[in-house]
Amino acid sequence: VGGELQDKERLYQLVADLSREETRESALLELSKQREAFPDLAPILWHSFGTTATLLQEIFSIYTLLSPPQLTASASNRVCNALALLQCVASHPETRTLFLKAHIPLFLYPFLNTISKTRPFEYL
Repeated sequence: VGGELQDKERLYQLVADLSREETRESALLELSKQREAFPDLAPILWHSFGTTATLLQEIFSIYTLLSPPQLTASASNRVCNALALLQCVASHPETRTLFLKAHIPLFLYPFLNTISKTRPFEYL
């Protein structure tokens, strides 16, 4: 029970870290890597104030790097982590419908139109 409580506290801290620019990148990486370990991650992400907006902000931030292709490996990794967390929300039974009703997939269309074959674009 103690370890489970520590895991929950760690999860909540990582989600809170998404809201701060100086801790966001490491929180994105850690949550993305650990998403399978937290079965209730999707509802926590969805219902945490500002978190979905923060994930979308990460996606918006690279729109201008898509065309002409200027995406760096670092920016690619960061946005891929945000996309992985959004996928977690999209695939969870409790948040799937909310995700779709919010029209979040519309913000992902620019990724479908990328034509660059360089390594940073491969992961998108």
